Amino acid sequence: MKKKVNISDKALELISKGQIKPIPRWEFVARNWGLWLAFLVSLGFLILGISVSWFGLRGNIITPHLWLVIVVIFLGLSFVLFEKTKRAYRFQSWQVIAMISVIGLIVGGVVFKLGLPSRIDRRLEAGVPYYRTMVPMKMTAWNNPEQGYLSGKIVEINNDNFLLEDFEDKTWVITGKPLIRGRVEIKINQEVKLIGNMMSENVFVAEELRPWSGNGRNMMKEN
Repeated sequence: MKKKVNISDKALELISKGQIKPIPRWEFVARNWGLWLAFLVSLGFLILGISVSWFGLRGNIITPHLWLVIVVIFLGLSFVLFEKTKRAYRFQSWQVIAMISVIGLIVGGVVFKLGLPSRIDRRLEAGVPYYRTMVPMKMTAWNNPEQGYLSGKIVEINNDNFLLEDFEDKTWVITGKPLIRGRVEIKINQEVKLIGNMMSENVFVAEELRPWSGNGRNMMKEN
């Protein structure tokens, strides 16, 4: 009859022979913190994706296909990272997915309500090449002053501002010193697109001024 092998003695024997090296506690701690950090970063991108997707879907400003893909990718990545943490055994998979989804929807909704997705979208357009190609703006978006987008024809120019008649025949006072993008001039009968902030019922502070391509009134009606 074989003698029963003591697991502790066997482990000590292997350690003494150099076949097993004990892993320092700091490596476990660092790995755990690293997983949580990666999870939080992934969750942050998920929240960002949800908020900008809502901006596209509810605000009718952008086509959010890319952002919806980002939501799916980071939902999956957040789940995988959480499953690797030492607390994951307490939850079933469907509970983890539900928890991440609820957090993403709630925080993403708050971010959307604060108006941050519009700013994020603009900064990405300015700083990331081909971003606008991947996330195109809807033509109807340029008639949405509440969200910071306005278009129309310049009908009068003063020293510090000009008057704009939008494609619904409403007249706006345009103030500010907008950054001019593309080949466009501030002149009478020039059709333009503006990005900025609506200050009152008919006052708009422009931050960017762009040329309007095509026949403005016809394109707005088609969309």
